[in-house]
Amino acid sequence: MNYKGKVLITGGTSGLGLELVRVFLQRGFFVITTGRREIDVSGSDGRLGFYPVDFSDLGQTAWIFRRICDDHILDYVIYNAGVLSPAEFMRTVDGFEYTYQVNFLAHLLANELIIQNCDHSKPMRIAAVTSMAYRVAMPQFRSVASSAEYRAWRAYSDSKLYLALMCRHYSVKYARSRIQFISFDPGIFGSQLYRTQSGVFRIVYQTGVRILRKPGKQATVLSDILTGAEIINGAVYDVRKRIRKLPEPESSVNDTFWDRSIREIEKFLV
Repeated sequence: MNYKGKVLITGGTSGLGLELVRVFLQRGFFVITTGRREIDVSGSDGRLGFYPVDFSDLGQTAWIFRRICDDHILDYVIYNAGVLSPAEFMRTVDGFEYTYQVNFLAHLLANELIIQNCDHSKPMRIAAVTSMAYRVAMPQFRSVASSAEYRAWRAYSDSKLYLALMCRHYSVKYARSRIQFISFDPGIFGSQLYRTQSGVFRIVYQTGVRILRKPGKQATVLSDILTGAEIINGAVYDVRKRIRKLPEPESSVNDTFWDRSIREIEKFLV
């Protein structure tokens, strides 16, 4: 089978993720995607692999990504899966606040497993889809532990900042390898994120989805950036291919955060 390379896209069954799957298939790539329901994309010609996974279960996530690494040698990775924070505080089966785990911690686990199993002498590019929300985040640099301190918007914006910081952190950590990391802020587009909401917010967002453009442009731009001749390692790009500012925490806060985050997933790395 002839193809340009292999790309892994998390959350490739709807919204931006599905558009990314279509763009990379159209451009001749073999696409591996994850999600909670299988998809059928016309024109895949045997170049589409699907792995079901629920990021709210870290044990399941680790098992699936080990399978992916056993089955494929990846050229590109896009961390796209995510949710808009539930209206009410929720814990995962692993005991973490739902948004923190699904949007960030599960991707950190996936990232560690991919890096552990890849050849560092070969090029690979990894991108995380963040959000405009990261720009207004007020991070606590930990998972929210109770409903009393939970705020849905803050949980979402913080998780998207953590995801962008993850790419920055790994771009420094693996600077001597041939692995490169970027983040992508897609701006505003129509998606199905409202499915985790209830009440007035859900109604308003569902109405807005009918007006907003579909994420085809965002998918094309991210594909262009990721497969282009050069990228700036650790940068955050937007839909106009500009580099956005990423707020940096103090070094002591940063070090403590990554130490804690790795401890939260380390039992799944063994």
